[in-house]
Amino acid sequence: MTPVPRRVLPVLLVLLAATFAAGSIVREQLGIELSTSALQELVRSMGWKAPAIFLGLLTFRQFIFLPAIVILPVGGLCFGTTVGTLLGATGIVLSALITFTMARRIGGAWLRQTFGHRYAWLERYVERAGPPAVALVTAHPTGPMAASYWAAGFSSMALLPFALAVTAGGSVRALAYSFFGSTLIVPGTPQFYAAATVLALAALGPLAHPAVRRRLRTIREHDGSHAA
Repeated sequence: MTPVPRRVLPVLLVLLAATFAAGSIVREQLGIELSTSALQELVRSMGWKAPAIFLGLLTFRQFIFLPAIVILPVGGLCFGTTVGTLLGATGIVLSALITFTMARRIGGAWLRQTFGHRYAWLERYVERAGPPAVALVTAHPTGPMAASYWAAGFSSMALLPFALAVTAGGSVRALAYSFFGSTLIVPGTPQFYAAATVLALAALGPLAHPAVRRRLRTIREHDGSHAA
C-alpha cells in the first residue's frame, strides 16, 4: 500500500481553512444567522427532504467514500441530538445490513483480495468473538465499521444477532457524534468541550490495553514489511 505523501496534510488543512473562510464570507453577505435555531429552521423549511438526504448519505456513505466520522455530527448539528441519533443509528443499521448481505453473496476471497493483511486480524476476531465484537467496533468512535461488517458477512454469524449488535453499537456511536454535532454551532461552550473530551477518551481508551497496542504494532510492522 502506497503511503500518503507528507504534503497532503498541509494542503488539506489549507483547503479546510479556505472553505471555512469562504463559508463565513458567503454567510455574512447573505445575512444567514449562524445559530442553532436558524439552522434548524432552515432544515425544517426543507421538510422531509432534509432527513431523507441525510439518511441516504449515511446509508450509502461507503460507496461514495464519505466517512461516518464526517457525516454523523451533521445529524446533531442539523436535527438536534435526539433526532440526529435516531437518523444516525438507522443509517448505520441500513448500511450494515446492505454490506452484510453483499458479503454473504460475494464470499470471503474478495475481502482478502481487497483489504489484504490489514483486516485479516479483524476477520478472525469477528469470527471468534461474534456479535459482541461487531457491537464494540460499531460503538467505538473510530472503529472500522465497514470492514467489520464485511468480515461478519463472510463469517458464520447469523443475521439476527448481527443486526442486534449493530443496532446497539450504532446507537452509541450515533448518540456520541450527534451530541458533539449539536455543540458545533457555538464552539467553546462547556457542552462542546465535554463532548469533545468524551469522544477523545473513547477513541484513545482502547490504547490503554496492552493487547491493543501489540496488535497495532504488529499491523504497522506488517505494513512496513509489505511496503519494503
